[in-house]
Amino acid sequence: MRDTIEITRGDHDLLDAWILTAALDANMATVMRDPALMVVYGGAAESAPDDLRRPVSVNAVAQSLVLPFETVRRRVLRLAREGLCVVGPQGVVVPNGAVTTDAYRVQMQARSDRARRFHHDLKAIGALATDESAPAGAGPPPLRALNWALSEYVLRACNDLIALTGALIASRVLLELVVANIEALAAEDLPAWARDPAATGQAARTAGLARSLRVPAETVRRHLNGLEAQGFCLRRADGWVAAAPPDAPPRLVAMAQANHANLKRLFTRLRQLGALAVWEAEA
Repeated sequence: MRDTIEITRGDHDLLDAWILTAALDANMATVMRDPALMVVYGGAAESAPDDLRRPVSVNAVAQSLVLPFETVRRRVLRLAREGLCVVGPQGVVVPNGAVTTDAYRVQMQARSDRARRFHHDLKAIGALATDESAPAGAGPPPLRALNWALSEYVLRACNDLIALTGALIASRVLLELVVANIEALAAEDLPAWARDPAATGQAARTAGLARSLRVPAETVRRHLNGLEAQGFCLRRADGWVAAAPPDAPPRLVAMAQANHANLKRLFTRLRQLGALAVWEAEA
């Protein structure tokens, strides 16, 4: 999820990327629910015309991301001046022209490639159930439809993280901290980390997290302090480590269960699109 977030972000500001992703996901709802439109506009070559894109209100985007209305409104107006969205009487639309550039196609392919590697990793450790395997004879997956499925998964997973921490940026900082804490651990050490992350994790410095997140160090420090007050991280002499507050286990279990359900939903969709068959053939 973290890598897909960063691919989607590209050169954008972190919040701008989230706002555009949430708006585009809402815009394409009509197309995604219509099999005939999916056939026409789900591939890489063509994207749905603007008159098929359902506008979404600034307030709906703000609520979905748990961001202040004024923050989203101000950023949407700036993004509109940059040509990345259009603001009309019915709401915000990410237009066809913003998602048919060569750069956007490269981004779509990068997200697809990362999903393919993720699928291969899960297969290698036996984490995919039999009913999540690819059907025989599926054709090449439509790239845009595949990316819509990935965006839906990422938004759902991030909403669960936001529910845990109460804020979008804080959730992203916590996710980056967890990655930094475990990336050097061997696979056999991960169960011990899950039992006691604060004692087992490799500490991360504020400056290092700021570099990987591409945000100011003061922003990271402020959110780490907030997460520490909530019990989600600890400051050690050698840096920061993720932690679990005493009342967190039931919420973390619920979040893990929700993520498992979201992953099953994602792989079901990818199987229907034919992506798993192609990836299985490459394995």
